[in-house]
Amino acid sequence: MSDLELPTVITAIANAAIEGFVAGTLFAQGWSVIFRAIDSDSLESYLKTNPENARSAILIFAPDLCGITRERLDAMAPKVKQLVGFSDEPLKDGALGQLHSLPTTATDLISLVRAYVRAPMLRQNTQPARLGRRAHVLAIGSAGSNTGCTTLAINIAMELSVIEKTTLLIDANFRAPSVAALLAIRNVNGESGWRTIAPSLSITEIAQDQATSIDAFMEQATASFDHIIIDLGSISGLSNRLTDRRWTSTMTTWSCDQGDELMVVARPDVLGMHRLEQVSSLIEKTSIRSALSFTLNMRAQGRKGQEEEAKFLAVTTALRPLNLRVIARDTRTTTAAEAQKSTLIEVNERSGLRKSIAKIASEIEH
Repeated sequence: MSDLELPTVITAIANAAIEGFVAGTLFAQGWSVIFRAIDSDSLESYLKTNPENARSAILIFAPDLCGITRERLDAMAPKVKQLVGFSDEPLKDGALGQLHSLPTTATDLISLVRAYVRAPMLRQNTQPARLGRRAHVLAIGSAGSNTGCTTLAINIAMELSVIEKTTLLIDANFRAPSVAALLAIRNVNGESGWRTIAPSLSITEIAQDQATSIDAFMEQATASFDHIIIDLGSISGLSNRLTDRRWTSTMTTWSCDQGDELMVVARPDVLGMHRLEQVSSLIEKTSIRSALSFTLNMRAQGRKGQEEEAKFLAVTTALRPLNLRVIARDTRTTTAAEAQKSTLIEVNERSGLRKSIAKIASEIEH
């Protein structure tokens, strides 16, 4: 499978309800279910007569398939991209290899199969262990361009550090990484680990070489910090990014599958609302594990601002997000912060913009 292709799937599950759940869920995400085997003989026949299609497919099987054995699975493995097994009793069916418990929700299924697309040699259960980890993870994505996504990420991280919460700010905007430039910090790109830049605040920038080991990196980070703020940049084309294997998609996929909250930021002008509608439509059709929120940034004052907010709510409310936030425009403060390469609290701690972001940080903390 090339980096640009969406994954294809072969199902080999006898139970019609379970097979329908698996095939229907993956199909709804835009993945091609190219064959649905009814027994081992038909599966072997398909693999033999369609070798090109089979080589790029993930084979999802269950122990109830008639005629399935470990020997047959071992013979099929080289003919497909990856084998993924599900069972109601994984330990009992262990003779077929390491199996996963059957996911009970579409989101769990999508999350697990995505991990195989992202890391084909993975053999362990990839469900995120969020309950026992230390860090709360907020990923911030932009619905379009120039939404203030990076400014929000920087300043939410700063506000958390001010209240003495150890915080890691991750620049994962592969198109235009800018956190280091906005804070006048050099040589962040390519560093392993993270760099402390203020009491309780560290930063890092994800480049191509780090993206190959993102799961291990994030496991260490979530055990080391109270909060992690991730600047994803634009999340246009979200569905494709969650199912391809390019390095540029790794942090977006990790954030959607294992983050605590995905905040989508939009600006209030005509193009900004158009981009928000596009992203919202994609999210509505895409399973993600993280809680969803929306933020309207740079809202105008007066009646115009009320109209902007009404349009924003009309687009986002139907998705039942965790939070809907509105931040007023404050060009003077943001311009001063950019000129001084500083955070808002350093430039004007009494500004309305700084107070709005401090409130978001407080909500996250509680």
